[in-house]
Amino acid sequence: MMTVSENNMTIKVTPPTEGLFDLMIFARHADSQDPYNWVCSYQIQCVEPHNGEKLPENPFHFWGLHQKVRDFGIKESSHKGELLVAPQGTLLLTLQTSQPLLAMYELVNKDLDAALSKKCLASQAEEEKLSCHVLCPFQGYYRLSVFVKYLGGSTFRNAANFLIHCLRPVNQNELFPSGLSMHCGSGISSRGHGLSNPSHSAPIITTKLGKCNITFHTPASVEVTASLSKDKVISARYPLDRYVLVTHLRTKVSVCIVLPESGVYKVGLFGRSKDHKDFVHICDYIIRCFSDPSWPPFPRVYSLWKRGCVLLEPRMGVLQEQSWVRFRVKVPKAYQAVILGQEKTVLQQTSNMVWEGDVFTGAAETQVKLAAKFSQHCSSLEVILAFEVEGGSPASLGCSG
Repeated sequence: MMTVSENNMTIKVTPPTEGLFDLMIFARHADSQDPYNWVCSYQIQCVEPHNGEKLPENPFHFWGLHQKVRDFGIKESSHKGELLVAPQGTLLLTLQTSQPLLAMYELVNKDLDAALSKKCLASQAEEEKLSCHVLCPFQGYYRLSVFVKYLGGSTFRNAANFLIHCLRPVNQNELFPSGLSMHCGSGISSRGHGLSNPSHSAPIITTKLGKCNITFHTPASVEVTASLSKDKVISARYPLDRYVLVTHLRTKVSVCIVLPESGVYKVGLFGRSKDHKDFVHICDYIIRCFSDPSWPPFPRVYSLWKRGCVLLEPRMGVLQEQSWVRFRVKVPKAYQAVILGQEKTVLQQTSNMVWEGDVFTGAAETQVKLAAKFSQHCSSLEVILAFEVEGGSPASLGCSG
């Protein structure tokens, strides 16, 4: 096991059996691509071998930080020793950087395949810091390799290889969701897309109530949308995107999430400016909840749900049959707002620009829709939100936008 710095090198040898071993050392200039040259040799007499677990393969030949790591833009690491210990199967590695960097990570263990390995890592790239959250699902030794590049750089370079010893593994049901990007939480990507002042800067959100609200300040030219996903959905009755409601206020975007069941979820944020037609990925969040939540979904959202639209009441997309429900909603520039259900109910606009009214839901297995006209000369109504009507009495969401 070799660690190298700018001025010295340390080699730790663990012979597999008793006996006499030859150790040959080769070297070359740090910036050279020439073959290695033999420098010196040692003979090691092993009287009593160490019968511990074999270390994971390391094709990069060194452990710890690269000896030229400062040239890669990394100033220091949160972990200084050659061995990182994860007593409970979790580890947070942070690297302070001299300039913004992008990073990729590789986690290797004898029992870990490539697909499962990706569910063990969550990476965050900030202006002056790289972070990697590591989960270890098996006991034993792991290699965590770090690859970095400058913004706009063409290739990732191996900057560090850390040896991790997991004493007590985490449950595989608690691993991260599939498909996480290299931009988890706020950081370089969110700021580059115009998002600032995040309510949650860290990528992992743990909730006992089964709901959370992620907010960013945004310029008026940026529109944000969000997706919710889970590797294995057990009991959710509606598509997971129905459990996310995005609300654009004048200078802020709110992403409200309620969970239909326990587990680990991925929230993906996407954005586009007025000059672009397509949404592009911004960042991901991980939401963890193991308290068995069962929130009903939000209403189905249509394309006219734009900046300034705010759902005040009801905050759920499933309404009880044969009941009266108070509707309160903001729809900017609407000439008229109505509820279409068993009956057509015209909402009244208050002095603070809220459309409101009491609506009878009607029979189960039907829909109640919020629709609006945006001109007195327009004869047709355009649907903005759709609510399901069912039997039973769903609990109030109580999640503000």
